[in-house]
Amino acid sequence: MNKLFMHPQQVCMTYLEHFWFSMEMSYTFGIASIQAIVHAFYPDACVHSTTDTIHTVQTRLKQVGCR
Repeated sequence: MNKLFMHPQQVCMTYLEHFWFSMEMSYTFGIASIQAIVHAFYPDACVHSTTDTIHTVQTRLKQVGCR
């Protein structure tokens, strides 16, 4: 196997499973970044978005791979 792609195997995922999970995390963090910017300018908006994102990511990380 190509040494560049050892990580997916190490976490018990195929290349495509790892790819799509990484894309999901990228999307989640992108939305969270926008919400954090909105919250910075208007503190009453997106009050719990960061905490919610942390919980979502932690849950998803526990659901995938073989950690």
